[in-house]
Amino acid sequence: MNRRNFLRTAAVVPLVAGSAPLSFASLASVESRHRTVPTATHAPMRERYEVTLHRVLSGTLPAYTRDFLLADVRPTPERRFTEYSGDLSGRYIGALASAARVYHTSFPSLDSLVEEVVALQKPDGYFGSTFRYDKPTDHDLALLWGNGRLLVGLLEYHRYKPSASVLAACRRLGDFLLRVGPLMLSKNIRDEFSAAHFASSYICWTQQTEGLANLYLVTHDDRYRTLAEDIAAVIERRPGDHVHGYLTSLRGVLDLYRATSDVGLLRQCEVAWQDIAQSQDLLITGGVPEGWSPNKHRTEGCAEVDWLRLNLSLWQATANAKYLSMAERTMFNEFAFNQFSTGDFGHRVLSDTGFLADGSARAWWCCTLHGLRCFPDVHASAFHADGGSLYYDLPIDSQFEASHTASASLSATAMSSLAENGAISIAITSAGSTPASLRIRKPEWTEALTIQLNNTLGHYPLEGGYVHIHRRWQPGDVLTVNYAMSLRSESGDNKRVSYSYGPWLLGASPSDNPVYFNELTTENILAKTQSKTLSAAMPPTRPFTVPVAAAMFHYTAAEFPDQQATVTLRAIAEQTGLPTTSWELRFLSEDHA
Repeated sequence: MNRRNFLRTAAVVPLVAGSAPLSFASLASVESRHRTVPTATHAPMRERYEVTLHRVLSGTLPAYTRDFLLADVRPTPERRFTEYSGDLSGRYIGALASAARVYHTSFPSLDSLVEEVVALQKPDGYFGSTFRYDKPTDHDLALLWGNGRLLVGLLEYHRYKPSASVLAACRRLGDFLLRVGPLMLSKNIRDEFSAAHFASSYICWTQQTEGLANLYLVTHDDRYRTLAEDIAAVIERRPGDHVHGYLTSLRGVLDLYRATSDVGLLRQCEVAWQDIAQSQDLLITGGVPEGWSPNKHRTEGCAEVDWLRLNLSLWQATANAKYLSMAERTMFNEFAFNQFSTGDFGHRVLSDTGFLADGSARAWWCCTLHGLRCFPDVHASAFHADGGSLYYDLPIDSQFEASHTASASLSATAMSSLAENGAISIAITSAGSTPASLRIRKPEWTEALTIQLNNTLGHYPLEGGYVHIHRRWQPGDVLTVNYAMSLRSESGDNKRVSYSYGPWLLGASPSDNPVYFNELTTENILAKTQSKTLSAAMPPTRPFTVPVAAAMFHYTAAEFPDQQATVTLRAIAEQTGLPTTSWELRFLSEDHA
């Protein structure tokens, strides 16, 4: 099945409301106001978004029905984790509201869901079961976590569709957080809810920075800003603690910086980023684990999304290229790899040399929705305007529309065939009457950019990491950008080597190499150089294939070293188009064996 057929059968967003009255999800409609979406074969990022959107709107086992979504704010016990009051419902609201705003779509039944959620708010301002003010337990920390996610979701809905009643509910929830603030900031509570509590540890409180910062941004109420600043002061990365909670807390601090311009808050996030980037908890995929070491056993889609979004936000706040490079690495590898063929996101078990199939889990209760929430941020980060120039930062399919708020006069649509032939096509859709600049970033993984303008090869200067093209543009102008890529190897711990091609990390999976995997798999020894490139001989035959990166190596099998054998390495991003399988990422090589 090719990618186009896969999308036609598995990921077509329902367009007609009311097809299944018992399911809230099935009532959603998607109505584009500015439908300039690239064709399917040139929109891999859009396709990934639509696979997850389809799963959330129309998927089953479980289906996101109205009762299913409301269970954590009522609360009722028909599913897991309703003690995290507002967690799933808040993520659902925030993800769809953000998608509607960025992709110019609509989900009409979202309005009624939000109304029902707001109607279930307790007199004290929180949602869910009873909060114990005298002596909080793990259940109370879980309630705080869920309420924090719901506050963010409601504020994202308010950003998309301003609502006096929703904002009033957010204020009431913010006032509840103000009430419990002195208790939750006390040293006794910080010490009691240590990393051993994990998903109900102190991060359930520190992640309130995101909601409070954004509530302050909307209301300009200094009480919310002050509480967020007080929480930011006690955030720490504790060994074994929950990564998602910590990174969400940092993202809230960065939101607070954007609301206040307090450079101390930005510095806090940059120092925290450096601490993570230099630690053993930064994975080879550009992702992070579910728990900080020594609790580094598996990954979590929520943590991967937080890390990707944190890097994008740091890039936007600082213009420091290292953050964009990290976001790109995470996006092409860990974020893509974490997405299941169903559209879900979730957990993958780590091994010493890669990932195991056993123990993988689709985390519908959080990661699937957090994954959906990430796509609007990625889409909006491909282009940016500054100083009258339009910048193309991430080599993905996306679009930019000039407006009275944008400093660039150009509108453009990017279409990606990077995985097939290493190229991106950028079409100018509108332009001003005077010359303007388009700047195309040269990533660190490409040796050179070759650019054709309207099928004519051009030579343009490279300035500050961007190819600069300044001219009088016309609607319909098309640039074809070819990214020169090659196979790279990197030595790591225990004399093992990893391989990359362009932005993609390569690995071996049983799907392509059933014989390679056996009892002594990790002792197989790869030849120093690839035997041949497979891109020309292996066109895409399954969704999300990256044929341009495929490579074949000879290897010496540990179990029968006298017999010749070959193994195919492919981009781990291809996992989304496969049944869940194991992957080897670190190999013994002839140089190190």
